Amino acid sequence: MELRVNDLLKIKSVNDLIGDVSEASWIDEAIKSAPYVVVRRAPIMNNKVPVGIRGNSRSQRLATTVLSGNIIDIITPEQLVVGKLWRDNKHISNTKMLRTLEAVDSIFKSYRITWGPTGSVGFELASGVETITNTSDLDIIARTPEVLPIWIAEKIENELLEMPIKIDVQLETLKGSIALAEYARGSGKVMLRTLNGPMLVLNPWSDYEQLEG
Repeated sequence: MELRVNDLLKIKSVNDLIGDVSEASWIDEAIKSAPYVVVRRAPIMNNKVPVGIRGNSRSQRLATTVLSGNIIDIITPEQLVVGKLWRDNKHISNTKMLRTLEAVDSIFKSYRITWGPTGSVGFELASGVETITNTSDLDIIARTPEVLPIWIAEKIENELLEMPIKIDVQLETLKGSIALAEYARGSGKVMLRTLNGPMLVLNPWSDYEQLEG
């Protein structure tokens, strides 16, 4: 079972979570209404998968773990794009979010880059629970296993800046993720988010021994 950061995992109940989550009184209701947790950027150890749980508000967030054997299903961000699930979502029909998703899909397709929505948009498209609001941003991951030329990154960023919704893109390299906006500036070091924490690097596609912390 290959799990990646931002994958949504379906579980049976709150009992599948490891540790005491009783202090977060909202957890039980959140899992009942949408039994999905999201993979966090941290190491998987002893089959314990680091996950995050979201409730109805920004203050309702919790980091915990779940045993890999308790995972019922895996939904990746890019699966949501393959099925274009936003077209079947009545909650965002005829909204700027729907139009933005269609436009973003065209942009990344033109560069042959695999992408997928995360955050509240990805969660709603996967779970069916309404989490998108009029003020929601669009969080995105883009799979870039090979070096993305800065000039292409700049072109993509400029196109996304024309969208009616704020878009935050994380480029997922084989070493971790970087912010598209930061990388597109071409100003040198960028912040690479790895499983073991963030670090400043010159080349987010290079080997770790070449990275500067």
